[in-house]
Amino acid sequence: MNASATASPDAAQPPRTVLVTGAARRLGREIAIAAARAGWRVAVHYQTSRQDAMDTLAACASQSSAGGLFDADLSDEAAARALLPRVVAELGAVDAVVNSAALFDFDDAASFGHACMERHWRVNTAAPVLLAQALADHLAARGAGPASGCVVNLLDQKLFNPNPDFFSYTLSKAALQAATTLLAQ
Repeated sequence: MNASATASPDAAQPPRTVLVTGAARRLGREIAIAAARAGWRVAVHYQTSRQDAMDTLAACASQSSAGGLFDADLSDEAAARALLPRVVAELGAVDAVVNSAALFDFDDAASFGHACMERHWRVNTAAPVLLAQALADHLAARGAGPASGCVVNLLDQKLFNPNPDFFSYTLSKAALQAATTLLAQ
């Protein structure tokens, strides 16, 4: 019996690809490595931590198929909109997005202002919505139904254990929670 006869039917299929935002460090890095360990090819997103992102990509490549590095400032709408198409152009079909990147600057009710809230909203709420939109468009373009893709939006325990610090961050995550429900519908 030859090797091709004993290979599983899935062996010829390309690996599933996931874009993990904020994958250079902390929780995003751990998610990226866990995805690679589970057989996913990982698109490692970072903003400024290139060396950390390269280390994450190397760790992922040791577990699964080689992915790629993708820098983007998620506070910039054009950059956020361009991120998933860049991943598709380099790696091919994308099946999932994990929105782990987040801005976490301190403010409270006394120091709250429009500028701080907008910075948090752009990165923590708007960018995940734009990436979900881009994945849905990509799935439709390749003839896959929306149920064939997955978006994971990371929230925070502060939504369920509120306290008044990191006010804008917490509000942006509350908006992301609502957006996640609306996008799912």
